[in-house]
Amino acid sequence: MVERKEMAIDMQIRVSYGTAIELGLEDGETEEKPTTAYLMLAGEEGCRGGCYFCPQSKGESKWLSRVSWPLFELESVKERLRGSDFKRICLQSPDIPDYEEKIEKVVDQLNGTEIPISLSAPPLEKDTLKSLKGTVERIGVGIDAATDSLRTEAKPSYSPMVFWEYLGNAVEIYGRGNATAHIIVGLGEDFGELATSVKKSMEAGAEVSLFPFKDGKEEAELSYFRRAQLVTSLMDDKGMGTKEALQLLSEQPRKALDMIDEEKVFQTRGCPGCNRPYYTTSPGQEHRNFPREPTPEEIEKIREDIIGED
Repeated sequence: MVERKEMAIDMQIRVSYGTAIELGLEDGETEEKPTTAYLMLAGEEGCRGGCYFCPQSKGESKWLSRVSWPLFELESVKERLRGSDFKRICLQSPDIPDYEEKIEKVVDQLNGTEIPISLSAPPLEKDTLKSLKGTVERIGVGIDAATDSLRTEAKPSYSPMVFWEYLGNAVEIYGRGNATAHIIVGLGEDFGELATSVKKSMEAGAEVSLFPFKDGKEEAELSYFRRAQLVTSLMDDKGMGTKEALQLLSEQPRKALDMIDEEKVFQTRGCPGCNRPYYTTSPGQEHRNFPREPTPEEIEKIREDIIGED
């Protein structure tokens, strides 16, 4: 017991700024409160993945997406999580030395919080996936780019097919619906390629979570992202094939919108209890993935983004 406690005290973890505020580790207020606690393994030299869209690969270890991730002692974080209202823990890992071993140690510590755990990490060996099952409930896989050629360019440290293999292993071990394919919208793909990648992920047995590309001032157009959310719903919630969904959205966007639940389709997709308030939207901007049900006024704006003004 003494050895276990010393290991926990010496271990540090990054905590998303919004999560840290909710846990009382940082002072501040958030307009949209996170419903999942977002944690990340700490790497001193950043991520080895080389993904050009990610601050972690640029040595900016404090940042991921639009969010800062200050460091805290894992033991302190764990104790505060026990008394929190968070519905889920999302542990994320950059590609750092010995990340599989470090993930297993952190997951072992977080298991005592009795909060469901999701894990998003670089490719894991099948044996590691199996050993984590039971403590980790769901696996997130960074497919990211819609095509192999774009993935080769965007994620140069990996073979482009390794993430599809990883996704297949996650579905095989954790079951259909318990793996999530993360797909970035706006990396240079055309809309058909994006829809094909989304459908391929679904057919593999995974859920799909969409992220708008952002790098500095460059960002995926909001109307393009809205169409990506809509076509994903048509294929997932309505069971349409890729060609059918693309044709309907292209020719009859109003009908496509009338077929779906607008209050849910434009919310964050992914694990139960995950809302990622500022992961895909900067404060003060219109939400890309809504962390809650959009208001009637926000739905009207969404319809204008997709259909255009009447």
